[in-house]
Amino acid sequence: MESPERRQNAQEIPHATANDLLQQVTVGVFAMDAKGICTHVNPAAARMFGYEIPELVGANLHSLLHGGHAGGNVYEPGSRSFLNCASAAQETRNANEVLWTKSGDPVPVFGSALPLSNGEGTVITIQDGSSLRHLQERLEHAQHEQVEVLRQRDAAARIERDLAREKELHQREIAVATERAATQQLRAQQRAAEDRLLQSEKLAAVGRLAASISHEINNPLEAVTNLLYLVRNDPSISAESNEYLRTAETELARVSQIVSQTLRFQRAGTSPTEIIPETLIDSVLSLHQGRLHHRRIQIRRRHRPSPIFRCAEGDVRQILNNLVGNAIDAMGSEGGTLTLRTTPARDQRTGQPGIRILVSDTGHGMPRHTSAHIFDPFYTTKGAKGSGLGLWISSTLANRMGGRIAVRSRTGGGRHGGTTFSVFIPEAVDSQLRPLEDERAPRAA
Repeated sequence: MESPERRQNAQEIPHATANDLLQQVTVGVFAMDAKGICTHVNPAAARMFGYEIPELVGANLHSLLHGGHAGGNVYEPGSRSFLNCASAAQETRNANEVLWTKSGDPVPVFGSALPLSNGEGTVITIQDGSSLRHLQERLEHAQHEQVEVLRQRDAAARIERDLAREKELHQREIAVATERAATQQLRAQQRAAEDRLLQSEKLAAVGRLAASISHEINNPLEAVTNLLYLVRNDPSISAESNEYLRTAETELARVSQIVSQTLRFQRAGTSPTEIIPETLIDSVLSLHQGRLHHRRIQIRRRHRPSPIFRCAEGDVRQILNNLVGNAIDAMGSEGGTLTLRTTPARDQRTGQPGIRILVSDTGHGMPRHTSAHIFDPFYTTKGAKGSGLGLWISSTLANRMGGRIAVRSRTGGGRHGGTTFSVFIPEAVDSQLRPLEDERAPRAA
């Protein structure tokens, strides 16, 4: 049961009237009769539209507050605004409308109309829709941002897929290019191997041909030498004829030596012997004396004193013979100057002592792309007149002795052109030496 004390406190609280309650409500409240005339209004509704309460009471609310759309167009008669519905005693809830203030500014509102039970009027509640509209706009903006984020995410995903696809295609192109390059390299290596095999077969054929030529040439040379010996011993031959026969024997011996030296490039090198470099060069020049004289080529010798030198004489002679012959061909019929130099030297890589021989001509010279291949077998600039083996044989012989051949050439000929071959031959260390009489040493009495 309610205590007497509590009942007494409740009786002391004054009863609040309906008008007092309307004064405190923040929602705008209107009361209107069946003709749309305002009979009651609370301060919140008056403040919402900028009117004083006496200005609203007795006024037609539809005409005063709801004269037209937000764009300024007047409502058509009978339009279903919530104020019209209120005047028609129709219930309307949460209608979204635009009403107008006293100063002519539009106010978005949410309104409801509830007819009274006695049918003598309608109560209208109105809320300012600006905050709700702002919330709605923020919601729409958030939804728009969400859609934009989703769109950007989808775009980023598409870009990522496109980049991944492009990267995959690029990697595939790189793989294909790498495979193509590897295939081309393998084909180039295969062609090079085939070229080397073909070259080896050619060299082998040249070797077999050289052995056959050496045998076939030496036999008739030996026969001719014997016949000349018999003729020279004929007592009826004059002294002058006998001298001619002796010269013929010497030249035949020289031919035999040239054949043996030129065609033995595939055999092992000759045993080292003691030589005098100047004498060796003179003997090589004597082989080309006829061509030198015919082409009016001058000989210059530049020899620095050097001790007796040990080397494979036959191989060095063959190298010099090829270089001198090429120099004569380079100068052609116009003549020129052939310079031969000898000087003691050392191998820059090993420090081994040796001798350097320079063969220089004043010929037409060689371009760089030609000088880069002159030591390749079967490479020649003489057309059908050259075999392409001379310099290759010379380089092979020099390398077999531990030496090397270098070339320096300038095109143009004459004073500013020409070619110089530099031959370095290390001194032989083989203990098996064939004795040679030193022409510069004093002879025994």
